[in-house]
Amino acid sequence: MKFSTTFSSLLFTQVLISTAQSALLVDYRGDEPANKLGNVELEGNALGCRIQNGKAGNAAFIRPEKNPKTGRDALHFHRDPNFRRAEVKALGGKIKSGETYYIGYEFGLRAKGESLVIFQWKKADKNATPKQNIPLYVFFNKGGDLTIEYTIPGTTGSNRDVVWTGPVDISKVSNKLGFVINTAPNGKGWLEFYVNGEKQTFDKKWGGRERLSNVALFTGETSPKFGIYRAERQGGGAQFCPKSGTFKGKQAAAGADRSYDSWIYRIQISDSSLSEIREASGIQV
Repeated sequence: MKFSTTFSSLLFTQVLISTAQSALLVDYRGDEPANKLGNVELEGNALGCRIQNGKAGNAAFIRPEKNPKTGRDALHFHRDPNFRRAEVKALGGKIKSGETYYIGYEFGLRAKGESLVIFQWKKADKNATPKQNIPLYVFFNKGGDLTIEYTIPGTTGSNRDVVWTGPVDISKVSNKLGFVINTAPNGKGWLEFYVNGEKQTFDKKWGGRERLSNVALFTGETSPKFGIYRAERQGGGAQFCPKSGTFKGKQAAAGADRSYDSWIYRIQISDSSLSEIREASGIQV
């Protein structure tokens, strides 16, 4: 009996350790506050025109509410045409070199526009050597296909090249993306990418395989960013860049050109395995 009790205690301890080691870094559901996912970033009509979340009425916001089309709880990102950014940055300062990160991202989108960005793997200091502003930039191209660009380190830090392009049907109730990002140093990192559970093949120019190898995905503090960025209407005047951080103008008409809405239903980020992000990514493991 003593042996059995001791064995049971050891087994229970091992289960606790295993559970602690495999805990998700981010386990976000759309009915939760935005700050549980990360740092909220709203921006007016130019880079650096910060708007306080909740201080732009219904013209620009990030808040949990049901998607009226689906009835599902979501984190709702909205931007009127003259706003540039509505994003949340997750895991600021917590991504490390030499690790592998598994990211599942389930979202819905009302409309897509040329150059609309829905995900960034973003370096905090774009001027830090080697310059590499946005290692991974995920957006819709002119033809409406989702596109991944990789930024080659050096020069201006914005030398991006297309590594993958493919269709994503936003008329669906939701889409699920999966990223596996390895941050090995010295340009030895790699990327794998999934759309609705299907593993994708990268462009022939970059090897034409299911793994994008020999890329630099950590050249300084870097974080994942989710939401809607760029594809804005240019200009609009100083009202879209208020010094107070509070926008006092009117909301644009519903469905206005370059007005965007995204609903994030689920985000899962792990540093352990694909199986931990299967709900948000659609990957069957």
